[in-house]
Amino acid sequence: MDDNTATTQETNWHVLAPAEAVSQLETDAAAGLTTERATTLLGQWGPNELQRGEKSPAWKMFLGQFNDFMIWVLMVAVAISALEGQMLEAFAITAILILNGVLGFIQEYRAEQSLEALRQLSAPTATVIRDGVEQEIPAGELVPGDIVLIESGDKIPADGRLVEDAALRVEEASLTGESRAASKHAGATCEAVCVLGDRTNMVFAGTSVAVGRGRYVVTDTGQHTQMGRIAELLAAQEEEKTPLQQELKSVGKRIAVLVLAIAAIVFAVGVLQAWQATGMSFADALGQDAFRARITVALLVAISLAVAAIPEGLPAIVTVALSLGVREMADRNAIVRKLHAVETLGSTSFICSDKTGTLTKNEMTVRRLLVGTDLTEVLPDWATSPVEHTPHEADQALLLEIASSCNDAHFTADGALVGDPTETALIVAADELDSGHRRPRRIAEVPFDSERKRMTTVHEVDGSRIAYLKGGGDVVLGLCSSALLRGEVVPMTEELRSALTESNATLASSGFRTLAFAYREITADTPITAEALEDDMVYVGIMGLVDPPRPEVADAIDICHKAGINVAMVTGDHALTARAIGADIGLLEGKQVLTGIELASMTDDDLYEAVEDVRIYARVDPEHKLRIVDALKRRGHIVAMTGDGVNDAPALKKADIGVAMGKVGTDVSREAADMVLADDNFATIVEAVRLGRSVYDNLKKFILFLLSCNVSEVLIIFITTFFASTPALLPLQILWINLVTDGFPALALGVDPASPRVMERKPRNAKESVLAPRRQAQVLWQGALITLAGLIMYVWADFFMPGHSAERAQTMLFAAMVFTQLVHAFSFRSETRSIFSTYSFKNKWLNIAFLGSFALQMLVIYAPPMQKVFSTHALSLSDWGAVACAVLVPTILIDVVKTRIGRAAAAA
Repeated sequence: MDDNTATTQETNWHVLAPAEAVSQLETDAAAGLTTERATTLLGQWGPNELQRGEKSPAWKMFLGQFNDFMIWVLMVAVAISALEGQMLEAFAITAILILNGVLGFIQEYRAEQSLEALRQLSAPTATVIRDGVEQEIPAGELVPGDIVLIESGDKIPADGRLVEDAALRVEEASLTGESRAASKHAGATCEAVCVLGDRTNMVFAGTSVAVGRGRYVVTDTGQHTQMGRIAELLAAQEEEKTPLQQELKSVGKRIAVLVLAIAAIVFAVGVLQAWQATGMSFADALGQDAFRARITVALLVAISLAVAAIPEGLPAIVTVALSLGVREMADRNAIVRKLHAVETLGSTSFICSDKTGTLTKNEMTVRRLLVGTDLTEVLPDWATSPVEHTPHEADQALLLEIASSCNDAHFTADGALVGDPTETALIVAADELDSGHRRPRRIAEVPFDSERKRMTTVHEVDGSRIAYLKGGGDVVLGLCSSALLRGEVVPMTEELRSALTESNATLASSGFRTLAFAYREITADTPITAEALEDDMVYVGIMGLVDPPRPEVADAIDICHKAGINVAMVTGDHALTARAIGADIGLLEGKQVLTGIELASMTDDDLYEAVEDVRIYARVDPEHKLRIVDALKRRGHIVAMTGDGVNDAPALKKADIGVAMGKVGTDVSREAADMVLADDNFATIVEAVRLGRSVYDNLKKFILFLLSCNVSEVLIIFITTFFASTPALLPLQILWINLVTDGFPALALGVDPASPRVMERKPRNAKESVLAPRRQAQVLWQGALITLAGLIMYVWADFFMPGHSAERAQTMLFAAMVFTQLVHAFSFRSETRSIFSTYSFKNKWLNIAFLGSFALQMLVIYAPPMQKVFSTHALSLSDWGAVACAVLVPTILIDVVKTRIGRAAAAA
C-alpha cells in the first residue's frame, strides 16, 4: 500500500503518454481492471472519499459554551454565594450561566443544521469498464487503474489521465477559477511544471463535463486527488481566536484581578475596624461572638462587591447580541457558522475575493457585436448601443442565426438550456436580440476541434445548402475570401482583413472572448470535410463574450472603499480577463495586477512589500492564495476571503473570516468557511460588514454601560464601608440592580439600530481593546458621578431627613441606583447627541426595556412579598424628590461632558 501510494503521488501523470500511464497503473485501456484486482486496490487505497473531521457531539458543543474565563469566575461566585447561604444569588447567577450556554448552543447547532441542508453529494456513481464490461458502480469504489467513461453533464469522480476524447470540454471553475470550459485532449503533452488549468490531458475530481465525451484512467482517488490535497492544506490551518474573543478574555481577566484586589481591601478594612473596636489582641477577639459576626458581615460585603463588580450579564448579552445579529444576517441570506464571525467581519480591512461566481455571474454573456465592421455594445437589458454606425439589420440577423445554428447547445424537454456555457450564451443572445431568428435544420457537421479552433455545420435553407462556420477570430478571417458589409458581399482585401484582425485583438485585450462567424453556400455534392467546406467563406461578424460582473458588485465595492476596506480579486483566470473585469467594477484604482507565475518567483518578503498595492491576482494556485492571505495578515490586516471553489478552501480557513458560496460552493469550501452566503451575492458581504460593525458598536455600548454602572456600585460599597455600620446595599439588592439594568436595557443596546454613517469610517484597529485608556477613563468618571449623587442622597436621607432609618435610606439608594442606570442607558445611543434629543428614544426596544424595568422596580419597592425578600420600604413623595435629584444631576453632567468629548473626537 505504501509503495503504491508513494509511486502514484510522485508521478507527473500529465507528462506521460496515455499508453505509459495505463502501463504504469497495470491496467488495460479497453478491458479495464478485473473485479479481483479492483477489490485488492480498494483495500490498499481505501474508498474514493475525502476524509472528514469528526463531528462534535451535541453535549460537547453545549459544554463548550462554558469554556470561557469569565464563566469560570462566575462559577466561583456561585460557589461562594452558596457557601455563605446566599442561595438566591447562587440561583440567579446559575440561571444566567445556563441561559448563556443554551443560547450559544442553539445558535451553533442551528448554524450547523443550516449548513447540512446546503450539502449535496457529488458524483455518487461512476461508469467504468471492469472485466471488459461497461458498468455503473458507486464512485466511492473507484481505484487507481479504473477506466472511467464520461460524457456531457457527468461529474468527474476521481483524478485521471485521458486515454480517449471526442470534442471534450470540462467545467473546472470550482478547481481552477476558469469561467470557460477547458478543452481536453488525450494526445496533449504538458511540461513537468504546469498549473492545473494548463493540464489539458488530465481531468480532476469535483469538476464536470460541459460537452463531449471521453475515457480516462484513474490516477488518484480520495485524499490523493487535487481536491484531497486542498483538503489537507485546509486541515493544516489552525483555528484562530477572533478579535472579540480575545478582547472579552482580556476584559474578563482585568475585571477579575481588579475585583479580587478591591474585595480584599474591603474585607481587610472591615476586619480591621471590627478588631480595633474590641480593644483586644486579634487572637482574643476571635473568641468573641460579636467580632466573628462583624467578620461575617465584612465577608458578605466583599462578596456583594464581587457580585457587583463582575458583569455577570456580559457573556449572556454578548451571545444574545451576536445571535440576534446572526439571525438578521440569516434573513439576508448569510448563514453564520461561528458566532463570533459576525464581529470579525465588521473589523475586516481587506477582502480577498474569488472572481468566478462571486464578483461575476459565472455565466458567459454576449456583450459586443461586430456586424461587418460596425461595433455595437449589448447592454445588460439586451438593448444595443452602436459605437458609430447602426449595424445592418439583415446582417445582424444572419450573424445571430449562424451563432445559434453552428452550436451544440440545446433545450431539454422541460425547457432547460444545456450545453457549453459559451454556446448557451450565443443562443440566449440570439433569442434576446432577435426573437424571430431561424435555426435551420442541421444535416451535417465538422465538430469543433481545439487544434483547428473552429467548427462547421451544414444546414438546409430554403431548399439550398449552406455551411456556417464558428471559431477563433484569426482562424475564421484566414478562411474568408469575402465579407458581408452592410448588406453587400465584398472582397476580403488585406486592408479589410487587417482592420478586422485589429478589431478582434482590441476586444480580446479588453477581456472579451471573441468568436468570428462566416458562411458559404454549397451544393449537394460538396464533401462534408473540413478541407472542402472551410474555404472561400464569407465573413459576417464577431461576437465578444464575457463572464459579466454581478450588477450589484460595483456599488458594493464602492461602499467598501468608502468604508476603508480594500478589495482584491484572486482568481485562476487569465490576467487580461481579470483586468477587464476589475476595471469594469472599479477594483483596480491604479493598483497592480500580479500573475501566479510572478507571485511564485517572489519571496515572502517581496510579497509582503507588494501586497498592499495589488488588487488583482490572476492565474493563481491554492498555495498562492495562502501566501497572499498570510502576507496581508502580517501587514496587520483583518482579512476576509470569499470564494466558492475547492481551491478557495485553505485560504478561507487561513483568513480571519472565510465566506463561502451556498449555491455553487463546494462542500470543502463550506466546511472551511465561517459564513456561507445562501444567495452567492457579493453585496451580501457589504451588508454583513455593515451588520458586523453595528454589532461591535453595540457590544461596545453595553460593555461600557455595564462597567460604568458596576463601577458606581463598587464605589458605593467601597466608600460606605469606611463610615456605615451596615452595607449601603444588600447583596441581593446589588444582584437585582445588575439583573434589571444588565438585562433588558443592556440587551436593547445590543440591538441598537446602526448609525447611518457606520460605513463611512475606516475599520477599527482590531488590536485596540474595548477598554482602551480613553474608554477606561469614561467608565470611571461616569461611574464616579453616579456614585457621588447616590452618596449625597444616602447620607442626607440617613442623617438629615427626620424620621428616616438606615433601612429607608437604603431603599432610596436602591431606587436611585436602578433608575439612574436605566436612564444612563439612553446616553449610550450616541456619543455626539444629547440624551434629551429625540434620537435617544428611537430604539423601541430600549424604550420597552426602560418601562419594563421601571415597573419591576416599583413592584420590588411597594409589593409586600417583594419588600420582605429585598428588605425594602415604601417611599414617600419627599423621598421620591430626593431620588429624582440623585437621578437627574449625574445624568445632566454626564450628558454635557459626553457630547463635548464626542464632538471633539468626531471633528478630529
